[in-house]
Amino acid sequence: MATLTISLPTQFIIQVDTEAKSQGATRSEFFRALLRKYFTDRIELKPFVKIPLNEIEDELRKSGKYNDKFIKSVVKGFSRSSLYAG
Repeated sequence: MATLTISLPTQFIIQVDTEAKSQGATRSEFFRALLRKYFTDRIELKPFVKIPLNEIEDELRKSGKYNDKFIKSVVKGFSRSSLYAG
């Protein structure tokens, strides 16, 4: 067996922990069960579509929900991610 490490937002971790605990499972068991279901039932996952950073920034601004500092931090974070860097 091999090890797989993933990073998730804290809110997802809280939900995973809650669900795993309700099933009497660990995080690892939870994800193994999820992957088994995916590979047997073929849950439809949509592929990632890379949106230009300027479009992301524009959409965040248009929403009127976020301040400039937050928007800049999101765009900066994306620009450093493996999907957008380089």
